[in-house]
Amino acid sequence: MRSFHTLVGFEYKKIFKRKGAIIALAMGVILMFVNPLMIYFGTSYIDGEPFENHYDAMVKDRGYAMALSGRPIDETLLTETRDAYSMIPSVERYGTSPEFQEYARPYNPIFWIMNRVYDSSLDLEGVKSLTTDDFRAFYQTRHDNVAASIRAGAISDAAKDMLIKLDSEIDTPFVYAFTGGFDSLIGSIYTIGIIGAFIVAICLAPMFAGEYSTRADQLILSSKLGKNKLIAAKLFTAFSLFAVFFMLLIAIALVMCKSVYGYDGVDAPFQLILPFLAYPLTILEAVLIFAACSFLGTFLIAVITLLLSSKFKSPFGVIIVISVLLFVPMMIDVPETMVRLHNLFSLLPANMMTLKVFSHVPFDFFGLVVLPYIALPIFAVLAGAIMLPFTWRGFRDRQIG
Repeated sequence: MRSFHTLVGFEYKKIFKRKGAIIALAMGVILMFVNPLMIYFGTSYIDGEPFENHYDAMVKDRGYAMALSGRPIDETLLTETRDAYSMIPSVERYGTSPEFQEYARPYNPIFWIMNRVYDSSLDLEGVKSLTTDDFRAFYQTRHDNVAASIRAGAISDAAKDMLIKLDSEIDTPFVYAFTGGFDSLIGSIYTIGIIGAFIVAICLAPMFAGEYSTRADQLILSSKLGKNKLIAAKLFTAFSLFAVFFMLLIAIALVMCKSVYGYDGVDAPFQLILPFLAYPLTILEAVLIFAACSFLGTFLIAVITLLLSSKFKSPFGVIIVISVLLFVPMMIDVPETMVRLHNLFSLLPANMMTLKVFSHVPFDFFGLVVLPYIALPIFAVLAGAIMLPFTWRGFRDRQIG
């Protein structure tokens, strides 16, 4: 066991002796410190004149949201929101009017949800025209819209019935809470997934390929421990580095987001962030699921990196392939009407690091419907487990010379 620990320590030393790895790891940590602080910078301009500092706007809006926190989004609150917006004069840019700032802005988070439930293009006059009957039917209207969207999809009838049933299980009325901290944390988790996975790939690409390029593989593979303990030590080093780095970035994001926004709304429905989501999840549950999916997506990138490293002669080629896997899917959108292709595309690691894990396109295996945020982590674990033996053999069976 002592020799194994020695080998692991040696592998870590090799990683930290590479300037590129040190710079990449440091940049990832710095990014997590800076990302939530971006709200402190910038100013909104109207007609070329400064209107409001972004940080001051956040503090003001957070105060208004906190004043609403704990209130159910019911007929009373919806009526107050309509009445507040009815105070605004009919002008082109009412957001700068004194009436909006004084009366309507404190209710802006509720208006945002109303806008999505009733009509995404709901304008000022549309808000004023909403009636008491509309407010009484608020949650039925939302459920009908969700059900109609699901029914119009190309998924199987079993999947449609399952999603609609899940939506009907969501507790109503929603109790409002300020979600700014979790909004920021979700954005940080996305950044951690994509950028963190790329940084991990930079660190792990030379794990085997670096031995080939320096011809150290000839010495390693002819040694007594070359084909067993040393390979195990490399894999342990790779996965421990990935796991520790990911958790470090998550810890930094947790602290930074809390320091700027706080973490109100732990038990609030995730529908405050995604109003048409059919899954009965609290914000905390959704964030934990998203973090787990991002973690396993990064794990899959680490496994693919090691597999490629065991096959390629140079780390550079490994990084190129990983870059394509991570960044190209961001530029492609597969329509949900192409269910099979959409499901296959969602299996790419990069898509496990986005809110696509909460897609309304489940995996349907001959009548067995599995939700994306369950299917994707399972796939990541199974795919990683399948690829690891090929990584082991790829280096172990390499011909020397």
